[in-house]
Amino acid sequence: MKLKKEYILLTLVVVALVVYLTTRSANNDEEDLPQPAKIETAKVNRLVVTDKENPPVELVKKDEKWFIEPQGYAADSVKAKNMVSAVAELALTALVSESKNYDRYELTPKTRINVQAFGDGGTRLRAFDIGKAAPTFQHTFVTLDGDPKIYHARGQLRNTFEQSVEALRDKSIFDIDKESIASLTIQKQGKQLAASKVTPPKAEASAATPAPSPEAAQESSATATPAPSATPAEPPAPQWQAADGQALDKAEIERILGAVARLQCDSFLDDAAKAKLTQGTALATLTFKNDQGEYTLSVFPKESETADKVPALASTTPYGFMLNEHRLKEIEKTIDKLLGIEAPKPQK
Repeated sequence: MKLKKEYILLTLVVVALVVYLTTRSANNDEEDLPQPAKIETAKVNRLVVTDKENPPVELVKKDEKWFIEPQGYAADSVKAKNMVSAVAELALTALVSESKNYDRYELTPKTRINVQAFGDGGTRLRAFDIGKAAPTFQHTFVTLDGDPKIYHARGQLRNTFEQSVEALRDKSIFDIDKESIASLTIQKQGKQLAASKVTPPKAEASAATPAPSPEAAQESSATATPAPSATPAEPPAPQWQAADGQALDKAEIERILGAVARLQCDSFLDDAAKAKLTQGTALATLTFKNDQGEYTLSVFPKESETADKVPALASTTPYGFMLNEHRLKEIEKTIDKLLGIEAPKPQK
């Protein structure tokens, strides 16, 4: 009898626990989260991102372009827009904790990333802290300004905002349509090649055949089938030639232009390193033109034989920068071939 009562009590405890957990879960699901209101991305014109690992980053929008202040560097437009979108569309998916155990979620002052967004007149539109990624890898732990609770927010926010100034800089050196380039000048080791793109004249029409006699024409028209309409000839493809009129290999010229027309650097140099370049002599210089203007790229010697980056200057940026040596190797052989420069013989 005693054992039977214990089973009944145990069953009642289990039932009560299930009811409690079910009710608690339902209440959590039904709880109204303090869902941040949507913000129009166009209204965000300033972002301030602060974390312990990097100095504070301030992004400011000017004439629809983003800049890193106070340096005035042009910012990577894709990364800046991703940040603005993440701020504007911040969405909470669950309440995680009310215990204020911020260390567990990397939301302490030493580990969190603080994000503030501003609009016209310096009005603060949104502020929140970003912790570590949630185990789902589709959410991030966050806290809202003035709210000590910890929430799940949709997305990998830490990857979006954990950016240094160098990582956020726009590394585009040239952004030119390769087909628009009409001339190219290459200088290296005292040799020079000036190339221009020309369109060959259309082929002349073949000589006309003598007109048949009226009798022959009448007889022919009675028996001949109508001639198919002539297909208009395709315009001749542009060709590249040297200043003396010698034809150049189009594929070789376009290989060079393809490598530089959408050129991006790996990193930028400080002012002292750039000044050192301007006092030196370039290894090679490329100058090319289109109807928008003239552009120049100058490549300088590496700092050491083991370095895998090459310093360079360009007419489109006031900053010196570094290029990946392997990327330049792709066109170096082509340049040497066009200029008639023999490859150095390997040392024994």
